[in-house]
Amino acid sequence: MSMISKVSGYAPGWMEDYGTVASALHSNYQSVRGFSVGDLTVGMAYLWDDERNQRKASQPGSAHQPYPGDCGAVHKDEADDFRRLCIAVDASYLTDRNELAAALKTIGHEIHDAVQKSTFQEPAFFISESQARNEVFFVIRGTASMKDALTDGDCAAEDLNSALPEFAGVKAHRGMAKSAHALLDKHASKILKCVEMFELKKKKPRFVVLGHSLGAGTAAIASILLKERLSKTPVECVAFATPPCLDVKGCGASAQHLRSIVCHDDVVVRASRQNVDDLFSRIQDINWKEDFSKDVNKLHTVQAAKAASVTLASMQKSASAAAASFAEQAKRRMASSAKAGGGNKNVEAAKAAAGAAASVAAAGAAKAAAGASALAGKFSSMMSKKSSDAKDGASEPALSEPADLVDLFVPGKIYHFRRSPRGAGTYASVIRHDAPTLKRIELSSSNVEDHTLVEYKEALDTFSCQMNNVGVKMAPEVEGALEIYDGYAPDYGVGSWKEAPGCFIMPHELCLKRPDKEGELMPLKTDLGGGGYVAEKYEFKSKGPWGIKIEVKSDDKKAKTLRLYIPGGEAEHAKWLAAIQRCCDGVLGTPAPPDVTEKEVAKPKKSFVFGGHSFF
Repeated sequence: MSMISKVSGYAPGWMEDYGTVASALHSNYQSVRGFSVGDLTVGMAYLWDDERNQRKASQPGSAHQPYPGDCGAVHKDEADDFRRLCIAVDASYLTDRNELAAALKTIGHEIHDAVQKSTFQEPAFFISESQARNEVFFVIRGTASMKDALTDGDCAAEDLNSALPEFAGVKAHRGMAKSAHALLDKHASKILKCVEMFELKKKKPRFVVLGHSLGAGTAAIASILLKERLSKTPVECVAFATPPCLDVKGCGASAQHLRSIVCHDDVVVRASRQNVDDLFSRIQDINWKEDFSKDVNKLHTVQAAKAASVTLASMQKSASAAAASFAEQAKRRMASSAKAGGGNKNVEAAKAAAGAAASVAAAGAAKAAAGASALAGKFSSMMSKKSSDAKDGASEPALSEPADLVDLFVPGKIYHFRRSPRGAGTYASVIRHDAPTLKRIELSSSNVEDHTLVEYKEALDTFSCQMNNVGVKMAPEVEGALEIYDGYAPDYGVGSWKEAPGCFIMPHELCLKRPDKEGELMPLKTDLGGGGYVAEKYEFKSKGPWGIKIEVKSDDKKAKTLRLYIPGGEAEHAKWLAAIQRCCDGVLGTPAPPDVTEKEVAKPKKSFVFGGHSFF
């Protein structure tokens, strides 16, 4: 069975990501309530295409270069400290106490107390300590899903209610402030007791509040409240993927003790009310009529693909059913729009397009059906918003919002880690809360992935590797074109070989990467390390002797297998096989970042589908 999932030309992966973002923004922000979730999703998709084309035409791959507004360098000691703290933050998502203890042991910590189940506005957390390192960590877990991370409906600003003079009158994200107050009302005594144990021994511990996503915002606010209670011990806070949660005054006042880490285009970090207003304005500027016309033409070309049906009946059946469903829904909604709009020509064209989609589905051409279903879905959501606009060019008035809204920003001293085509973390800089890169939601293929701790770890590891190996060229261990088998049985012709140009493996990583579309920086990647995978030379009857088969050694007949062919011949095959086997064994090459752990632990198994995006 192939490790490469089937993805249509309209990419359910990105549609799922953008649908999630659209749903969350729609729930939170009054300014987008004029759009349905479907309209917002489609609007972002069209805007994404347009802005990707602009990136292609400007300076491809230059996003890792210095930005306007950069105001400081990131030092290697800081990066390595962030890497170690990130291990503690990652451990907060573990729900088994024994697993949490094992993870903390790798950084020399033991559990002092832990609540591993979240309740409403009381996120899970743990308190850990290290006598040897003289440290106490208070780590607050973020939410487990991207939708929850973006959707905290209680996002209005309210008084922080801090007794510290520098935070007098500061406004904070209400939901996160309530979470911080609730946690400390119940558990501050445990934190104070742990710190006091060090103080009684005449020690001055390093006390750090940590978190990721909503946990980061809650940690940022909790650290301010804890500064009021800990008079002898300084309070630090390191927050990963911090949402906008403090006003301008709070951002400045917190810079003395709080550091916020941002990975490239992270959408949660930029999900402020003012940035959502900007996104809404950009979507409204899209030329819907022109885009609609282009998609109608695309649908006509899709019909020509009827002969390109796949061999598996189950895939054909599911794709056809999906297309028929989308098309039928589109016809019903568009018929209703036509009745209200008096026979608008665009509506009539849409009805015809949806009918064509249904015809294609009935014909059973799976590839055509997949494209038709996506288009019918687009037409349906587009016309619910635009059928009346197409007649007179008028736009629907935006809903009014209260005049006393407070803008919230990412707090503290902000460290921005950026991408290059090789991956995250190629460049980093300290930036201000009002830096241009934080003042808009970037629509890119990585804006959802950049919120995950996996990408934060990659960024920190890459940057640390560069800073600790100055003068050593950060080049791929191996790179070049591969052929990847997309199917089930290459020796029996069930599937096909596909070219994959530009593949590479970096020596400090355990994954296989290849470029995404032009205008996108995040490469597609397949994680090979820590999953029990074994790579071996394999001769494919249909290709030749220079093949590589990567699979999980188990009795499970459904275990997935990745099949590669190296067209460069014997020497290239040897290089690729050695690099892939190194990754499967979980061994870093040279150069590599310094080890910040105290004991190696087994990593959980990982899928070849990375973060919702397959390698191919």
